[in-house]
Amino acid sequence: MIFESKTSRELLIFIFSKFKINTCKGLIKRISIRLSKELTNKLNIKKNRNSFLQKYKTKELINLITRFNNKKLNKKEHIIILSVVSILSQRYESYQTIIKKYPKKPPSEIIDDIMFPSKIITGVAGTNIFTIINWKQLNIEINDKEPNCILFKKIINGIPSNHKIIEKKLNELHLGLATRSILKTFGYLGLEQSYNHPLEKKDQVFRLNKAMKELFRIPSQNNPFFWKQNKLFTDITVTAYDINNDPILPFE
Repeated sequence: MIFESKTSRELLIFIFSKFKINTCKGLIKRISIRLSKELTNKLNIKKNRNSFLQKYKTKELINLITRFNNKKLNKKEHIIILSVVSILSQRYESYQTIIKKYPKKPPSEIIDDIMFPSKIITGVAGTNIFTIINWKQLNIEINDKEPNCILFKKIINGIPSNHKIIEKKLNELHLGLATRSILKTFGYLGLEQSYNHPLEKKDQVFRLNKAMKELFRIPSQNNPFFWKQNKLFTDITVTAYDINNDPILPFE
């Protein structure tokens, strides 16, 4: 493991160098002063395997780091950066053999081509319209640049397909910004994570479930958003971006 033999400062320098993040020397200094190797290992092992950041492309995670370059960081932002560094380290280690074969190609591009291929995943030609048999086959993408738009993507072989997409406006689904906020929250939650949605606002979840089941013709008793012990869950993978096209963070 890359983590095992490096201090937090060495790890940051290693990852920033490998991914050609050249604008963050000051950021390395600020983070490494505050974070120890012990904390790095703890976060890596216990949190990052199921981190919501795993849903996002490598290039998007790098953009997230550079966004913090000249910013005074609070504790939550330090943890986010460390999580990103941990994920980048894991991805680099997993694909370093392939990366070394193409020294002129950015490592982030190589990794994303493997993990999030944009090529047609299925050989069946045809329309973007698709069907699903369960909610685990669905990815929802929202972006604050177009707050009235929702993209639905079919997950094929664990990857959201860029060629099986349904685009809808909120008003077409008879939804509003209140129900969109539910999706936005799941954008910064990992798979199988939940949150305490106000029980007095169950009608928002009801409307969202109704719209989803009508769109994909899933049996009425099978809700995409459901409660367990007063917490709201979903089997859908949700990715959410802010107005700068960066992943939505839990403290924004």
